Amino acid sequence: MKDVQESFEQIFEDVLVSGEPVEILKETGNAILVSEEVWRGMTETLSLVAIPDMRESIRSGMREPIADTAKGLDW
Repeated sequence: MKDVQESFEQIFEDVLVSGEPVEILKETGNAILVSEEVWRGMTETLSLVAIPDMRESIRSGMREPIADTAKGLDW
């Protein structure tokens, strides 16, 4: 059991350092292990694209050259 715990701790550390998800495969089902930072990014992205017209607004903003963007906020 100690070998399993040490292996998991190494896998956990790898996920935290690399930011890459790890697939955990079992006969009864599969899971994905991701860092908290990746998880929060994924859930934030899903929340944003769930807002009507937000996806296109983001895409439009990504196409706009940085030099053409506002220097300050008007609110």
